[in-house]
Amino acid sequence: MFEKHISKNKAMKKKGIIITSAILLISIANYTQFISHSNLRAVEFLSIFAIGALTGILAIQIIQLIKK
Repeated sequence: MFEKHISKNKAMKKKGIIITSAILLISIANYTQFISHSNLRAVEFLSIFAIGALTGILAIQIIQLIKK
């Protein structure tokens, strides 16, 4: 019974990694549309910040999955 709980928890973590990866890819695609201008606007700054935050979250999720 305990092993079933562990495998279910691991599957949920993998699902979270997939969702975070999809959101990160959307953020990167959105940022590539902004690159055409040379000046850095607030929207571009927020996109860069979101990409960094999502990358950090994804790295933490992957490390936690590997450790357990």
